[in-house]
Amino acid sequence: MTLHRKLSALVPALLLALLAACAGPSTPAAPAAEVPAPAAEPTGPFSPAGSVLFDRDGVKVTTDGLDFDPSSGDADPIVWLKIENTGDRERCLGVAEGVVNGVMADVTISEYEMENGVPCYTNQAFSLPIPAGGSGRYGLGYYKNRAPGLPVDTLAEMAFRFTLAESEYDWPYYASAPVTIVTGETAEDADLASLGTVVLDDDRLTLVIGAQDYDDFMGPTVYVYAENKSGDWLGLSADSAEADGVSCDYILYGDSVAPGRKCAAFMSFDGEMQAMKGFEKLTLGFRLREAATKDELDTMFDGEALTPVSVQYPPQNWGKYENGGLRLEVKPKYNDLITVETPADDAKGILFIVSETASLEAGGHEGAGLLFSIGTVSEERLHEMLRRDMSGARVFAKDEDGTYYMYYHPTDVRYERATVEEMKRDAPQWSMLCEWANSVPDSLRDLNGLEDAQYGNTELDMYLARAAWMDGVNASLSTTEFGPVKVGGVDGAPYADAVMHGYYAQVDAAETPDGEYVVLSFPDDDVRLDFFFAPGNYARLTSNGNETLYQAMFYDEDVSCAEFMRDWYHALAEQAGLKSA
Repeated sequence: MTLHRKLSALVPALLLALLAACAGPSTPAAPAAEVPAPAAEPTGPFSPAGSVLFDRDGVKVTTDGLDFDPSSGDADPIVWLKIENTGDRERCLGVAEGVVNGVMADVTISEYEMENGVPCYTNQAFSLPIPAGGSGRYGLGYYKNRAPGLPVDTLAEMAFRFTLAESEYDWPYYASAPVTIVTGETAEDADLASLGTVVLDDDRLTLVIGAQDYDDFMGPTVYVYAENKSGDWLGLSADSAEADGVSCDYILYGDSVAPGRKCAAFMSFDGEMQAMKGFEKLTLGFRLREAATKDELDTMFDGEALTPVSVQYPPQNWGKYENGGLRLEVKPKYNDLITVETPADDAKGILFIVSETASLEAGGHEGAGLLFSIGTVSEERLHEMLRRDMSGARVFAKDEDGTYYMYYHPTDVRYERATVEEMKRDAPQWSMLCEWANSVPDSLRDLNGLEDAQYGNTELDMYLARAAWMDGVNASLSTTEFGPVKVGGVDGAPYADAVMHGYYAQVDAAETPDGEYVVLSFPDDDVRLDFFFAPGNYARLTSNGNETLYQAMFYDEDVSCAEFMRDWYHALAEQAGLKSA
């Protein structure tokens, strides 16, 4: 950025010198009037409502209220911004060098549009183009750093720089002074020393190696925390890593931190270490870079090699359970907190019952602390289950023998403690275990080499299952081509199976497309399903005169529900003699 500005000033000066040389002698020019230096930019702290944060080159940014991101399922804080571009050309407004509650964070700008009266973001980025003469309401938010112990759930203070570029394809030509917004909320300071082992603490830097974790794809990981106590920007990278005598071929880690700030980033490994389930001793060699600005820091590649440091971890005691030929492995961080039962020859096919031990002990009754259970069903049994509401159960895999694997979870909360104070204290532990429980089906499938098998269970899915797998069902398929054809006599399973592998979400009835569709009707229930040929994979369920519009989403974007239903219809029409083979 600095270099860009210097070159911008240097080129006109060279052109003027060349023109002067070509023009020959001239009378001396009058001294140029002195240009006053620009006023110092206000840096705040600003209020999240009614403060002008930025006003340059026609682009004006005003805060418009503290809120939660309406398009996110999580409680992600945002500050609404009113952004105006009164100039005659597009500008690209960006944010850089973000800090949230004293911790380096990726601050973003989100663009929204209204859907059903609710703002939904259509573009979340570090910079967005603002058209000439344009104005709008945008969201200023941040990606939450999921490193343990960071105070990022509540937004107390956000600091960053605005940048301007000619367009979204150009590098910024201007960066503002740091802008700070204070919301009035409170967030605890990140106590880095409590988050792991302090391996360095001097006048420049505090460096902490946090607890290790395990990822099914990346293998062992650890979090690295740092606090910059110097007046310069600091950059950290790792040159070497050795775990229990095994050297790492490649280390994924790098972070930068502003003066007086903190940062956190995870470190993962490659080579032999990636195949490890965990380690007890980790030795790391870091490299430290220093620069006056972040721009200068980003252009440096070497830096000072720090003395290698070591961290000792407790024994990595994985939970390893097996029942009915199915293996379940539990990370050490969860294994000490749960109780796993492995019933023998269970009549319902249950293989594992997993509960939080503390809730089980506090409740003292069956079902207390239940997180999930895993079981098997036959294909025939699965088809019976799919024909009705399966709240609390879902299929997630099948094996080569045609056995299906079910994930059962309680439909009510089983968290228990003896006192309210204990409930509040241990709530984060329960939330952590619930999040882990949701990830178990994927890890079980990978660990045991099972095939992915997932079905929806909306009302639409249930009627599809009845048409495909229910003997004697009174249903028919219809189009304008041959009229209604009764379902039966043709195996509808391949067609319904393909259509049910999508995820059906309810959408606004205003999105109902025009054009032709395939009708699946159930006269005894006064129910019909319309599968539209129009783009978007829309299906409409009409039950007792009430309409619900669904939109299906598939991994394969070329899948068309209506085409599968038409193929089923044609097979039935051939059987009925209405269509030639």
